[in-house]
Order: sequence, then structure tokens, then C-alpha cells
Amino acid sequence: MHELGLTKNIIAIITEHAKGCRVKRVSLSVGPQACVETRALEFCFDIVAAGTVAENATLEILPASGDTFLIKEFETEEAA
Repeated sequence: MHELGLTKNIIAIITEHAKGCRVKRVSLSVGPQACVETRALEFCFDIVAAGTVAENATLEILPASGDTFLIKEFETEEAA
């Protein structure tokens, strides 16, 4: 299941760019030829995100064309 490795990379990228802010939402664009099982990705997300800035974040998977697989955007909470 390569979705676990993909999810680990997604969380690492988000953690780096969130700069310590909590992440509320993550949007991914996934195309039908990306060879990604979206249900497996959703399953892995909460497990991998536990204990990170993305813990309890909502994962949104948006349809895309071809072999697209990218982090479209992520939303952080306002710094206190």
C-alpha cells in the first residue's frame, strides 16, 4: 500500500509549510490515472496526522484529470 508513504510525504510537506500553525483542512487533487486508492489515503491520513500540526484536519479529495496527484491547498488556524 503506497498510500501510506504518500500520506507520510503529504504530512511532512504540510508540516514544513505550516510553520507551527495548526492545519484545519487539506485539499488534494487526484486523477483517475494517479494509481492512488483514495479510500486507503483517507484511512492513512488520520493515523499519520496524529501528533502533528495536521491532527484532526479534514482531508478533502478533489477530482482531477489524468495522473494528477498534488496538494492543492491547506488551511491553517490563525496564530493565537
